[in-house]
Amino acid sequence: MLAATVSAQAATTPTPTTTATTGTSATADAHPGDNGADGVPEAQEHHGGHGLDKSGTITAVTASSVTIKTTAGTTTYTVNAASDVDKNGEATISSLAVGDAVTFSVDSTTPTVIDKLHTGNEAQNMPQAPTGTTAG
Repeated sequence: MLAATVSAQAATTPTPTTTATTGTSATADAHPGDNGADGVPEAQEHHGGHGLDKSGTITAVTASSVTIKTTAGTTTYTVNAASDVDKNGEATISSLAVGDAVTFSVDSTTPTVIDKLHTGNEAQNMPQAPTGTTAG
């Protein structure tokens, strides 16, 4: 009888839940690299590899697309006005070249559109503190 009582108690014991908390030191932004045009100061936007979950090598570049070879295959991605392209700092698609090693993320709703793409010196791809302020 004791075993049945212990089993019944174990079955009715509630499972603890975990609540995640998010820090407020940086704000996620759909358009980083826009120098604050969206209302989020550039210094508070996620940059510098944050969220750049894919990597590969550029195999082709046009005025509005980039083809990237990854371990999963080769895909052509659209680069539009909302895409953040950094090559040794803020850049445009015309700065990219075949053979560039890149890290990138895609748009959450359209996975064939580049959200962020970084290549070159990653330290230069980080947002810089506005003139007259110190980074902290």
